[in-house]
Amino acid sequence: MAFATINLNLDVNSCLNGLWASLRLGRPKSGIQKLEKEMARLRSKRGDIKNKIGEAEREGKIPTDEVSQWLREVEELEGQVADINQDFQSMSCFSCNCFYQTGGTSNQTPQAGDQVPIRESSNYCSISRRMVKLLCEANELMSRAGALDPIATVGPPEPAVMLPISHRLPVGIESYVENIVGYIDGGEGNIIGIYGMGGVGKTTMLKSIQRHYYNHRIFDHVIWVVASKEYQLKMLQMDIAKSLELKTLQETDDERTCGDKLFSYLKNRNCLLLLDDIWEHLDLQLLGMAHSATERGQQQQQLPRKVVVFTTRSETVCARMIAEKKIKVKCLDPNQAWQLFKDNSDEDVLSSDKRINSCAQDLAKECAGLPLALVTVARAMSGKKSWELWNDALHQIRDKHEWTTMDLLEEDSVMYKAFKLSYDSLENDSIRECLLCCALWPEDYDIHKFEELIPCWIGCGIIREFNVINEAFTKGCSHLEALMAASLLEHSSRRWDYYEAQHVKMHDVIRDMALLMVPRLKGNGRKWIVKAGIGLHNLPRQEEWQEAERASFMQNRILSLPEYEASTFSKLSKLFLLLNDNPLNIPPSLFASMPRLTYLDLSKCDIKELPMEICNLTELQYLNLSYTFIGSLPLKFGCLCKLEYLLLRYTKLETIPNGAISNLSMLKWLDIRGYFPVFDLLNELKCFKGCHQLSLGITINPADLERLGMVPNVSVWNLTVRGWQSSEFLKYDLDSVSDNLERLTISDVPGDKLTMNAGVNCESSSRYFKTLYFESLRQLETICLNGVGFNNLCDLYIYGCDKLKDVSWVLQLPSLNLLDMKYCEEIEELISNVGNYNSSFGIKMLNLAFMKNLHHIACQPCHFPYLEYIRVYDCPSLKKLPFGVEILKSRLKEIIGDQTWWDNLDWDDENNKNSFTFYFRDRFH
Repeated sequence: MAFATINLNLDVNSCLNGLWASLRLGRPKSGIQKLEKEMARLRSKRGDIKNKIGEAEREGKIPTDEVSQWLREVEELEGQVADINQDFQSMSCFSCNCFYQTGGTSNQTPQAGDQVPIRESSNYCSISRRMVKLLCEANELMSRAGALDPIATVGPPEPAVMLPISHRLPVGIESYVENIVGYIDGGEGNIIGIYGMGGVGKTTMLKSIQRHYYNHRIFDHVIWVVASKEYQLKMLQMDIAKSLELKTLQETDDERTCGDKLFSYLKNRNCLLLLDDIWEHLDLQLLGMAHSATERGQQQQQLPRKVVVFTTRSETVCARMIAEKKIKVKCLDPNQAWQLFKDNSDEDVLSSDKRINSCAQDLAKECAGLPLALVTVARAMSGKKSWELWNDALHQIRDKHEWTTMDLLEEDSVMYKAFKLSYDSLENDSIRECLLCCALWPEDYDIHKFEELIPCWIGCGIIREFNVINEAFTKGCSHLEALMAASLLEHSSRRWDYYEAQHVKMHDVIRDMALLMVPRLKGNGRKWIVKAGIGLHNLPRQEEWQEAERASFMQNRILSLPEYEASTFSKLSKLFLLLNDNPLNIPPSLFASMPRLTYLDLSKCDIKELPMEICNLTELQYLNLSYTFIGSLPLKFGCLCKLEYLLLRYTKLETIPNGAISNLSMLKWLDIRGYFPVFDLLNELKCFKGCHQLSLGITINPADLERLGMVPNVSVWNLTVRGWQSSEFLKYDLDSVSDNLERLTISDVPGDKLTMNAGVNCESSSRYFKTLYFESLRQLETICLNGVGFNNLCDLYIYGCDKLKDVSWVLQLPSLNLLDMKYCEEIEELISNVGNYNSSFGIKMLNLAFMKNLHHIACQPCHFPYLEYIRVYDCPSLKKLPFGVEILKSRLKEIIGDQTWWDNLDWDDENNKNSFTFYFRDRFH
C-alpha cells in the first residue's frame, strides 16, 4: 500500500505571528481594504503637497530635502502595497498555505511526493503580517505630513538662462535677452533700461522677455504697455488696469487717484512691468510699481518684487528713470547683418548670380546693421531676379542728394533710405497710398482689416474700380498681402484678439517714416495733420491745420468742436474723428468750414444727432456713423448727391425719412446692420434708382426675406437673419438672396434642424460666401450644409447652440481657416465621426470657449497640418489635445488657455508637454 509523503517545514513562530496579525486585521481581504483606504488618504495628502511645490517652484523655490524624502517613501510604499494586491489576487485556492513550503510558485496543484512550491507572499499569515507592517508605515507617513513645513526653500542659483527655443529669436537678440533674464532672476536690480535707435530690435527683445516669464511664472503679474511719444500718464494707468483686469479705475479719476488704486492693488504682489517706447521720466509709484517710503524702511519683512523693464531711444531717459542696469542695443555686426539679410531674402536668387550676391552684400552694408532696415530692404528686393534691378536699388540707397536736404539725424537717414527703397519697390501707387493711410491711426494701434482699414481705403478712393463691394474687399486684401510681404505692416500681437489675422499694425518707426514722406510727395503740395491717440481734449489751434488736406484726430478725448467761419479749412478733404468717446456736440458751422470734404468718419463717437447742415457737404463721398447714438437722419439727407459709401452699423436709428436713402443716386455701398426692424428701409430700397448696383449689409427678420429678394438693383453682401415668426426654420437657399453674399449670420431662430443650400446647381453661385455665424440657436441639434457654394467658406462661428451634439460636417469645408465655438453646452466631442470625410483638418485657428462638457476634439485619428493657433477658455473637461509633437514640424504658433487647464492636461509622454510649453500662453497675461 502506497502512502503519500508530505514534507512539513513548519515555522511555528511565523505561523503564530501570522495568526495574531489575522486576528487583528480579520481576513486578508478586509485588511487589504483598510490598507487601500489609508493609501487613498496618503495619495490625497501627496497631491496637496505637490500642488504647493508647484506654486513654490513658480517663485523660484525648490522642495526641501525632508519633503523630497517623504515623497520618495510614499512612492516606495505605494509599490509595496501594489505587490500585496497582486499576491492576494494570485493566492492559491488552498485555505491554509502556511503548511506549504515557502519559496517558488504555487500555480500547480501539489501532487503526491512533491515539495509544494509556495512563496512567502502567497501565505495568508505572511500577507496579513505584511499588511500590518505597511499600515503602520502609512499611518506614520500621514502623521509626518503635518510637520512638513516649509514645503520648499530658495534653491541655489541656476546656471545661465537658455531660452527654450532661442533659435527662433531674430539674429543678434539672444544674448541680450539671456543677459536681462539672468539679471532679473538673480535679483540684482529692479529697474532695467534698454536703449538704442529706432528699429534696432528693442521691442522684439521686450516681447521675448515677456514670453519667457509667461512660461516661467515667478511673477504674479506680467504687464505689457506701450507708452509712445505723445503718451499721457492717465492712458498708461488705464492700460495697466486693463492688463490686470482691474475695474476700480474710472475715467473720471485723476492721475493721483488712479496711481493710488494701482498701488493698493499691486503692493502685495510680485510684478513685472514691461514699458515699451518711453520718451521721458515716469513716476513708477503712480504706475503702482514702487514701494512706499514706510515699506522700504521696514527691513525686517521681505517686500514683494517689483521689476520694471523699459525701452527707450535715449540713454538720458535711462538716467532719469534711475535704471540700475542700462543696456545699449547696438546695431548688428557685419556678419550678423548679412545673416539677417539672407534670412529675409530669396536664397535661390542670391546664389543665382555673383553680381546679385555682391549687390545684396553692399545693400546690407548700407543698412548699417539696423535690423528693421535690413529686413525692410531684403523684403523689398524679394522676387527681384535681375542684376540691373539690384544695381539700381544700390544706386538709389547711396544717392545722398535727397537725404542731405532733409536734415535727418544719421540714424534716421538709414531707416528713411531703407523705407524709401521699400516704398518705391511696391507694385503701384495704390498700394503706396494704402501704406500711407495706415499712418493716420495712432501709434501701435491694432487696425481691424475689415471694419476699419479696407473701408478707409475704399472711402479715400484708393480702391475704386469695382461692381460690388466684394470685389473691393478682395482688392484690399491683395494690397494688404503686398504690404505684409514687404514687412511694412505686421500682424497684431494683441493677446485678446480671437484671430490674429483680423488685425494689423504699423511699426512705430515705419509710421514715422511714412509721415515724414507725405509732405515730400506731389511737389510739397500735401499736408497732413495727425494727432491720433494722444489724449486731446480739444482740437489743435486753427492755424496748425488750416492748410491741411487730411486731418486725423481719432481716439482722443475731445469734448467739443469749435465754431469756425465758412471755408476755414478750404483744402481739407478727409477728416477722421472716430473713437472719441466723450459726449460730442457738433456745431452747425463745422461743415460749412469744410466745403471740400469728401471723407468723414464719426464712428464710435458719442453723438446723438447730426446737424442738418451736414446735407450741405455736396462733395461728400464717404460717411461712417457706425456705433453712434444717432436716432434719425436729417430730412434733407438725400441731398448728399455724391455720397457713395454710407455705413450705419449698430446705430440707434428708429426711422428713415422718405428719400433719405433712395435719393442718394451715387450710392454704391450701404451697411445698416443692427437697424431692426427694416420696414422703412425696404420701402426706401424699393424706390432706389441709383447709378450703381447697391451692395447691402442688413439685419432682417426672416419674414421679410422674400420682400428683400424682390428689391431691384440691390446685391446683399452681408446678411443677418434674426428672429422667426413661425415654429421652425428648416431650410434656406442662399442663392435666393444674392450671388454676392459674403457673410451670413443666423441668430435667435427656433427649430432642431437647419439645412442650408448654396450653389447646388451652379458652381459660380455663392462664389463670395466666406463667413458664417450661428448665434443663439437654442434648439438646434443638426446642421446640414449642401452645395459647392460652401467651398469658399473661410470662417465659421458657432455661439450659444446649446443642443448641438457634433460638428463632424466641418471636415467637408475645404477652405475653412477658423472654427470658433462658444457656449455650446452639450457638445462632448467636436468631431465624433470622420466617416467619408478627409481626416486631414485644414483649419489654421481653433477657438473653443465656455463648453463645460467638451471632453474631446477628436477621438478618431485626425490630422491638423495647417493649425497655427488653438485657444481654449473655460473648457474644464477637455483633458487632451488632439495631436502630438508631430504638429511642431508644421505651422503651430500659439496655444492660449487657462494655466490650470494647461497644468492638468493628460499627455501620452510627459516630454511632449515640455516640447509644447514654449507655445503656451496664459490667457490672463
